[in-house]
Amino acid sequence: MRAVWDDVPMSSTSPRHLPPRASSGPLTGVLFGQAARLRAVVNADLLPRERAAADALVLTAWLSAAQRERYAPSLRAPGSVEEFAERLADERRVVLEEGADPVADEVGAAAEAERGARQIPLRLLEGALLLGALVCVVLTVLRSLDAADLSRHLAAEAGPLLGGMLACLVLAAVVGAVATRRRDRTLLDWAVSRPGQLGRGLPLRRPLQGESAGPVVLGSLGPALLLGAGVLAIVAGAAVLLLSLMLRAEIVATEQAPALLIGGVIALVAATAAVYLGGRRRERRARRVRASEWIGPAPQDEVPPAV
Repeated sequence: MRAVWDDVPMSSTSPRHLPPRASSGPLTGVLFGQAARLRAVVNADLLPRERAAADALVLTAWLSAAQRERYAPSLRAPGSVEEFAERLADERRVVLEEGADPVADEVGAAAEAERGARQIPLRLLEGALLLGALVCVVLTVLRSLDAADLSRHLAAEAGPLLGGMLACLVLAAVVGAVATRRRDRTLLDWAVSRPGQLGRGLPLRRPLQGESAGPVVLGSLGPALLLGAGVLAIVAGAAVLLLSLMLRAEIVATEQAPALLIGGVIALVAATAAVYLGGRRRERRARRVRASEWIGPAPQDEVPPAV
């Protein structure tokens, strides 16, 4: 399933609203290329039939097998996954072209389902872990100001505190991602229990795939820290090797210089990979948000707006 559905939209040819995928290059090229693709996904001016097919593929890949099985009878598509996607695309296209039929309890039922899917314990745990990371940073700064020997302080106290900060950030990101996933699954369970709801979309106050603070903080700081560490390691290793060649004698950390250079290169590669994967996740999230967007009932005296 991953190979078929992850790289939507719909076919192997590049659709008219998306630029061709940028080739891999420097970190700045990756950033600009992903930003351009993300803007293209969000602002794409699709015809209703094209958008319906793209939304159906995204939703079909997003739903679990059990959820597709629950929703299949309303589509009269008990067969393959491809048939499910085709029928769901037809349902979505009708809504996009003609507007959705009014459903009396739709908004109220969605609000009730959203309240039941808030994942409050996980959100509180995520907040506590972020607070722990902030405390580690504050303690590191305060103790470094009072330290008489800064190098000894960094080795003895700052290292464990910064390690604790990093652990808290990683755990907060994991907890936040789990909470978001569980919320989305709960709301999709609600949607598949109502015939026609996937075609109309989900009328939620907070859209699906909404990111919480933990993943956002780690996604912002992680690549920056890796990039900084990589640059510093490469500069330090090159400086040590250069000094040892100029002085024609071994100096402190000469044996560690190759390891610093190799570690710096690895850190730069990891930073580039983290930025690339983060961009792919943001692109997938934008597609999912668009696929689950609620198309409300159109006024009787107005033509449905162009998609």
